[in-house]
Amino acid sequence: MRVLHELSRFDNLLLSKINRDWTHPWLDKVLPVVTDLHKEPAFLITAAVGLGIWLWRERGGALRVLFGLALAIALTDAVSHRVLKPYFRRPRPPVAGFLGFLRTNPHGGWSFPSNHAANCFSGAAFLGSLYPAAALPMYGAAAVVAYSRVYCGVHYPLDVLAGAVLGLCIGLPVARLYGAARWAARPPPKKR
Repeated sequence: MRVLHELSRFDNLLLSKINRDWTHPWLDKVLPVVTDLHKEPAFLITAAVGLGIWLWRERGGALRVLFGLALAIALTDAVSHRVLKPYFRRPRPPVAGFLGFLRTNPHGGWSFPSNHAANCFSGAAFLGSLYPAAALPMYGAAAVVAYSRVYCGVHYPLDVLAGAVLGLCIGLPVARLYGAARWAARPPPKKR
């Protein structure tokens, strides 16, 4: 029990440092946009155009990758939102009485683990496994989204860490299964 108390104390201290002390006016403008990027019309339009071009150029291959990505993220989201959050029932920092800065609209629901972090790391793990050259930028983007959740005051650091681990634990095996299925679907080599 003492370990949990110390862990909670450290989590609160790190949240305070990130949310109140390690700040910058530029980050105050950028990270709230990052944390709610899925609500930004310009991002949605850009993503839709990019996805359309990719699907048009790659045809069936892109559809299979998109299906695998959707499966990885859907599994991650379901485990996080439907299983872990109701089990742990950890209130978000503002609800728990954290006196920091809420840099985005209040978020409802439970805090542990962070679905944003889980889903982003699941997607990064899946796509990074298929496209190794893009793995570092994908993991970097996932880390920035996870950090933004703490910076904006809607999650504790352990929430995003647990979300990242969950995303990796689901995204990587789904990528392996996808790779195995893709390999198994290849036609056998022609005999000479």
